[in-house]
Amino acid sequence: MILVTPTFAASQGVRSNPSHPVPVVVSSSRSLYNLTRMTEAEKLFNQIYKRWLSRVGFILSFRRATHEGIHGALKTIQAQNAQYVDGLVSGPDYDKIIVDKKGFFEALPPEKLSRQMTELTVRQAQIGVDAASIVFAHSVLDAAALDYCRVTALVAPGDWESVIDQRQIRLCDFRGVGYEQMLTRKLDEFFEQLERESLLKKADYLFARCKPPANWSPMHNYAYDRDRLKKLDDYRHEVIHGISAPQEIAAAEEEVDYLTRTVLYFMGLVNLRYGLRLDPFYVFTGKELPPQGMKAMTGNEAGG
Repeated sequence: MILVTPTFAASQGVRSNPSHPVPVVVSSSRSLYNLTRMTEAEKLFNQIYKRWLSRVGFILSFRRATHEGIHGALKTIQAQNAQYVDGLVSGPDYDKIIVDKKGFFEALPPEKLSRQMTELTVRQAQIGVDAASIVFAHSVLDAAALDYCRVTALVAPGDWESVIDQRQIRLCDFRGVGYEQMLTRKLDEFFEQLERESLLKKADYLFARCKPPANWSPMHNYAYDRDRLKKLDDYRHEVIHGISAPQEIAAAEEEVDYLTRTVLYFMGLVNLRYGLRLDPFYVFTGKELPPQGMKAMTGNEAGG
């Protein structure tokens, strides 16, 4: 096992707290799986992590670039607002439509109005960035939760029998197929339906398969909190489907980080229950390590 240290995380565009490295189980060689081709479960397990690396890097780059861009544009925004307010004050075009323009600007001086407009622009821009980040991070987590469920079904389809038992199955469905084939077919249908369900439902199914001990966590300073996920799920729904504009969310940076780290938590659940591990060669190349490389790594491991 190795730790994904801050240096490694930074090289992948992943923000990390220097005092709290994220533990991730990584296979140092394919010998731990026997020197055979990777199973579909192992491939999907590694693909989810690879996707997580790229998406987290995207989110953090987006947040950093927009943060710098917003603050770098402050002078320009302020100048544009000052020009607009000056037009209200001195231009005759608004005299016929604004009631008591003189009294308005005595109560709210042009400089103050311009400053408030700039502050509102910056605040709305930040709310937009935070909302977009949470929606994207939520989508990454939602997809990971579904795929980790699929991983468990690939490893141990029998662990899902209780779920399939609750579904209506016609006798004609068994015509010409065996039990294992039927279970696989029904699981495929179930996961197609589960994809349309909420993040929390996917997480609940994953927990039911993995059965972690109470208060278990593979990471420092991380605790799974279903209520917290529920609030973030509701916020995402309001952003996408709500009528009003997105509302400011407290500690948005921490919430984005929590969503992204929950993917690692789900990965840890699958590792805990089913023993699947990361193969770094496959993660970074998308290919299985050639037999020569596996033998060399195994030899080095044995020699060490």
